[in-house]
Amino acid sequence: MRKIYSLLLLLGLALLSVGLPAELRAQSKPPTDANVMGHVVDAKTGEHLAGITIAIKGSTYGTATDATGHYFLKNLKQKHLTLVMRGLGYLSQERSITIQPGKTIEVNFDAEEDNVKLDEVVVSSNRQATLRRLAPTLVTVLDTKLFENANANNLAQGLIFQPGVRVENNCQNCGFNQVRINGLDGRYSQILIDSRPVMSALAGVYGLEQIPANMIDRVEVVRGGGSALFGSSAIAGVINVITKDPSSNSFSFNESAGFSGFKSLDNNLSFNGSLVSADGRAGAMLFSQARYRKEYDVNSDGYSELGRLDSRSLGARGYIRPSDLTRVTAELHTFSEARRGGDHIDWPEHVAGVAESIRHSVYSANLKFDAFTADLKSHFQLYASGQHITRNSYYGGIGEPKAKDKDGNEVLVGGKTVPAGRLGYPIHSSDYGTNYGVTRGLTAVVGGQYTYDFERLFFMPAQLLAGVEYSYDRLHDEMPLRGWTTEKSNADGYDPSSNPVALSPALHQVIKNASQFAQLEWKNDRWSILLGTRLDENSAVKKAIFSPRATLRFNPTKNINLRATYAKGFRAPQVFDEDLHVGVVNGEAQKVVNADDLRPEVSHSFSLSNDMYFRVGQTHLNILLEGFYTRLLDVFTNYKTGTRDGITYFTRHNYGIDDQGRQVASGAKILGVNLEGKLSYSWLSLQGGLTLTSNKYDVAQEWGVRSKVKEDISDAAYMSYVPKADGSSFDPVAQDDEVQTVSMTSKEIMRTPSAYGYFTISINPIKPLNIALTGTFTGSMYVPHAVKWGQNSAVTDRQAIAAGQRIEGYQLALTDAQGKPIMDGTAPKKVDVDWNELTRSQSFFDLGMKVSYDLRLFKSKVQLYTGISNLFNSFQSDYDFGPNRDSAYIYGPTTPRSGYFGVKLSF
Repeated sequence: MRKIYSLLLLLGLALLSVGLPAELRAQSKPPTDANVMGHVVDAKTGEHLAGITIAIKGSTYGTATDATGHYFLKNLKQKHLTLVMRGLGYLSQERSITIQPGKTIEVNFDAEEDNVKLDEVVVSSNRQATLRRLAPTLVTVLDTKLFENANANNLAQGLIFQPGVRVENNCQNCGFNQVRINGLDGRYSQILIDSRPVMSALAGVYGLEQIPANMIDRVEVVRGGGSALFGSSAIAGVINVITKDPSSNSFSFNESAGFSGFKSLDNNLSFNGSLVSADGRAGAMLFSQARYRKEYDVNSDGYSELGRLDSRSLGARGYIRPSDLTRVTAELHTFSEARRGGDHIDWPEHVAGVAESIRHSVYSANLKFDAFTADLKSHFQLYASGQHITRNSYYGGIGEPKAKDKDGNEVLVGGKTVPAGRLGYPIHSSDYGTNYGVTRGLTAVVGGQYTYDFERLFFMPAQLLAGVEYSYDRLHDEMPLRGWTTEKSNADGYDPSSNPVALSPALHQVIKNASQFAQLEWKNDRWSILLGTRLDENSAVKKAIFSPRATLRFNPTKNINLRATYAKGFRAPQVFDEDLHVGVVNGEAQKVVNADDLRPEVSHSFSLSNDMYFRVGQTHLNILLEGFYTRLLDVFTNYKTGTRDGITYFTRHNYGIDDQGRQVASGAKILGVNLEGKLSYSWLSLQGGLTLTSNKYDVAQEWGVRSKVKEDISDAAYMSYVPKADGSSFDPVAQDDEVQTVSMTSKEIMRTPSAYGYFTISINPIKPLNIALTGTFTGSMYVPHAVKWGQNSAVTDRQAIAAGQRIEGYQLALTDAQGKPIMDGTAPKKVDVDWNELTRSQSFFDLGMKVSYDLRLFKSKVQLYTGISNLFNSFQSDYDFGPNRDSAYIYGPTTPRSGYFGVKLSF
C-alpha cells in the first residue's frame, strides 16, 4: 500500500511541477490576438452543422460550432498547430496551420458522413483517445443514433445491438437484467463509467436499467480479457459508458409513452441541457429522466412477468480549462428507483403471496484532472470516483393460505369458503413474511496515470503509459427481522446454555485492490505492437496477481485492419454477485461462504480479427470477422451445504464433479466467431451482426436437483436418465423410504445460445422522415427449471397432474405396474419431491419498427415518432403459474409486443 500512495504522490508532484505552473504563468501574459475562425458544413447538403468539435491536437483546448455552424478560437499561443475536426457521424479531419500574432485566419471544413464508423474516437482500447481504426484492440461503439432508432431509454435496451453481446431478463419478479459477452454471464464483464470501475457487483445487478440513455454519449465494448487495463472481472469484456460532455448551447425534452402488451403503461420523460462559455473554456450539462412502468401479467395468473418500475435519475457533467493544456472534468449523478414484482402489487410485501420489492438510492461522482506539458509529449491524469448505494428490499412470500380467523380456523369470505389456491383474508400475523433486507455499498476508486509520446523508440514512434489505481468496495447486508430472531438449540454445535445466536447474521464484506499497470505501444499508420501488464494486490486473494497483455495490429492498407490479441484476466471471489441477486428463494435466505482454499478464477483470452472498409461510389461498406477463444481455470461453483432455520447455506469451491463422481479442478472453454457488417448508401444505412459460439465446462456442473427414494433405483440408472420437458414421471416411489436429493449436472454453460445476432436498418427516403427497423435473434439454449411435484406451477407438472401421473399438493401416490396411482383409500404420504428440468428453449426473433418525422419550428426542431417493439410477439409461452413458480425460469425477449409514441423538442 505504501508503494501505491508513494506513486500517487509522485505523479501529483510531477504534474504540479512540470505542467500546471508553467501554464498558469502563461495565462498571465498579454493576449496574442492570434485567432482562427471558420465554419463546418455538410459536404453533401451544404447545411451548416452545429455541435462539431474543433480542437487543437495534443491539448485540452477546443470549441464547438454554434447554432449557425461557426466556430472561433482566440489568443492562440503556438506558432504551428494542427486543428482536428470531429463530429458524431462524420469522418474526422486534420488541418495543419501556421498562425501569427495579431492576425485572424479562416479555416473551413466540409464534413463527410461516416456511416460505417471509420473514424470514431475510442478510449477503452488503451486508456487514451484513439481513432478506432488505429486502436490496438478491437472496440465496437454504440452511439446515440442507434439508441434513438431502437427507442432505447436505458443502457439495457441499447446494448443488444452489438456483436457478441446479449442482454437477458433473469427474474419475472424483480426484472434483473444481465449482460453476456461472448457467452459468459454478467459477473465476467466489467462495467465502467467514464473508464472507471466504479460499478460494484451490487450496483451491477440492476444498474443496466438504471443508466438512462440521455446520460450516454456512447458505449464502447471491448470483447475478451481486459484485466491488464481494467482489473478484476474484465474476463468476458469491458462495457465503457462514456457520459455526455457539453459541446454547445442546447436543450431537449423527450416524452415517450409506451404500452407493454398494448395494455400496461411504460412512460419515459427526459430532459437534457448544456451551456458552453463563449471562449469554450467552461461548460456544463444537466440531464434527468423519469420512468414509470406498470406491471404486466402474461399468463393471467395474478403474478407479474414484468414488475412495476418507478425510477428517477438526475445528473450533471461539467468542465473547466484553467489553461490550454489543463482541464478539470467533474460528473455527478443519482438514481432513485422502486421496483416490485409478484402478486397484489399494492399490498404490503409481507402479506403478498410472492413479493420482490427493491428500492434503490444511488449516488455516483467522478472527478478527473488532465494536464499536458508544453511540448505536448507528456500527459498527466489524476482521477477519483465514488458510488454509494442504499438498497431496501423484500424477497419472498407467504404462499396462498386459506382465509382464517385469529384462532386459525377457516372462515367464509363473501358467504363462501375460500378454496385452496386462493389468497385468503384476513391473514394472521403468524403468517406474515419477515424477509426484509437492507444493503449498503460503498465503492471508491482513485488513481493516476502518465503518458509519454516518443518520436522514435528503437524502430518506431511509441507511447508509454504507466499508472496506479486503488479501489475500495464495502458491502453490508442484513435482514433485520430475521436478525432479531435468535435460537438456543444445539444444532450445528450450538450449546443451548450459551448466549442466543442470531438466525440471520449480517454479511459484511470489504474488498481492497491496489494495482499498478504499464504498457508500451509502438505505433504508426501501418503497425501497432503493444505489450502491457497489470499487477493487482486484492484483499480477497492471498497473493499478487500478474496479468499480461499483448496485441498486434497490421494495416496493409488504410482500410484493412488485422489484429491479434492475448490477455490474461482474473476474477476475485466475493460473497455477493449476480448469482445471488435474489437473496431469498421461496422464503429461504441465502448465505455463501468462500472455501478456505478458494483461488481466483483465471482466464487466458485470444482473438484474431479482420476489420475491412470498402467504398464504391456512394456506397460505404464495413465487414468485421473475429474469432475468439477463452480458457477459464478454477471456475467458481456454489455447492449447497444445507438449510437451517429458513436459511440455505452454500460454500464456493473451485472444483467440479467428473463422470466417476470425483472432485476435479473446474475449467471451461469458450470459443466462437463474431461477424458484423455495415452498409451505407445515400438514404439507406444497414448494420448487422451474428455470433456463433460453443461454451462448455471441462467437467459437469450442477444445474439443478432431483429427488429419489433410497434403493428405489440404482444411482447409475438415475444419473443416466435424460431429463425431458414432457411431463415424464419418475419411477414408482416407495412411500415409507427416505427421500434423497440427487445433483443434476451438465457440461453446458446454461442460458447461452450457440447462435445469436442483431440488425438495424435506417431508411431516409426524404430528409425529415426516418424509418428504423431493429431486430435481434436468440437461438435455442439450455435453461434450468426448478420444479416440485404437485405444485401445479410448471406447465409440465400441470400436465402430469391432469394425466393422473401426480397428485396435487406435494403428495406422492402408490402406483401400479403401469405407473397409474392406486386409489385404495389409503392417504398418500406427503413428500416434497424436486424434479428440476433442463429445458431446451425455442429460438426467438424480436423485430421492432420506429417511424419519426422532423418538423422545423422557428429555430427549434420537433420530432414526432411512433413504433412497435417485438412486432411478431416472439415471447416465452411456458411461464410458471402461481406463488410456487420458479421466477428465474424466464428467457427470450424481455418485453412482449408493445406500442409507443412520443415527441422530442430540441433547440
